[in-house]
Amino acid sequence: MKKLRAPLTVLMLLASATAVSDNFHDQPDPQATGGITGKVKGGEPAAAIAVEQVTQKFYQGSAGADGTYTFIGLPPGKYDLLLKLKEDVIDGIRLDDWGETEELPKEDIKAIEKLIQITDDYYHDKNIVRRGGTKKLQKLVVEQIRTRKTYNPDGTVAEGKMFRRIDYTILKKTREVWQIQYNRHMFREERPKDGPGSTVRFHYEPKLGGIRVADRPVTVEDVELEKKDAEKK
Repeated sequence: MKKLRAPLTVLMLLASATAVSDNFHDQPDPQATGGITGKVKGGEPAAAIAVEQVTQKFYQGSAGADGTYTFIGLPPGKYDLLLKLKEDVIDGIRLDDWGETEELPKEDIKAIEKLIQITDDYYHDKNIVRRGGTKKLQKLVVEQIRTRKTYNPDGTVAEGKMFRRIDYTILKKTREVWQIQYNRHMFREERPKDGPGSTVRFHYEPKLGGIRVADRPVTVEDVELEKKDAEKK
């Protein structure tokens, strides 16, 4: 019997998803002398992302086994950090619109949730982690997951895999319709779909937001990872 191959569109989606993990971060400036260092107590970052919202630049740092993370070659600006650990995500991404915050009517919240659910159908499980802003402009941190059957580029089934992506999304309301104004992938991983790390806990840490960088490295106050309930007892 002739082996059926995956549809071309599925293969293209997988290939693009794989490729994007290597190219959606901006390159550090070799002339810049600014940077950020910090440490997570009680956890080891698997990835560290710095976001400069004014220029919409996203930089990937390095992470050490001792819980430290480092960014070098950062141009002057204010940075928000996202730290991905095995079972936790800690971020300080500011979602207010230049200091403004407004409560949204329920119908707008439902419209935003519906819009996020129908974007990028490669990922079927989507979670708005946090959102903030005004009645006309909303910023979101969004987790997107795929655990459905996925194909390798050669057409074989990728058994037992899940894909997770964490996005920074800006929505703008024009008249009565919410539209995606900007979307950027901050982090993407491929992992076994069962076991530690298949689900993560999200934590908002204000000290990881609005970090001002000039021409020298900045040291951020240590972040202590929240212990699980079972460990607290």
